[in-house]
Amino acid sequence: MCSQDKKIPDNIVPNPHSLPYASDLAAPAIKPNMLGSWKAGAVHSTNNHFKERFDSIKEQAESLAEDVMWNEIIFNSELRFKPVMGKEYHLYVKDTGAHFMSLYGPTECSWGDTGYKGTFRINYDNRWEIVELS
Repeated sequence: MCSQDKKIPDNIVPNPHSLPYASDLAAPAIKPNMLGSWKAGAVHSTNNHFKERFDSIKEQAESLAEDVMWNEIIFNSELRFKPVMGKEYHLYVKDTGAHFMSLYGPTECSWGDTGYKGTFRINYDNRWEIVELS
């Protein structure tokens, strides 16, 4: 049996002195020197880009969640008229906690701004958009 036929374990190198890198498990870690200062700047600008995009998407999601919440409240509120597209209506809450929509703003009605939650406008696609919140 020849020395070439012997099975050598993975952690042993037959000619370690001919390798351009350390082959021993106890050898120091290989760390590239001076990759360039561009890398630090590139990482920083990349992180800023992703943070800005994340913040923008987060802001859009929060805005969408608020719009959904107000639309749900309005669609579940008492509405004794058919809203006209593009007109403004006013949302109030009763002492019982029930919501209702009114044609009259807080300065135009007998109960004033008691329970006034905001003014909304209905869009062409039946979404309520916020005009003013109290």
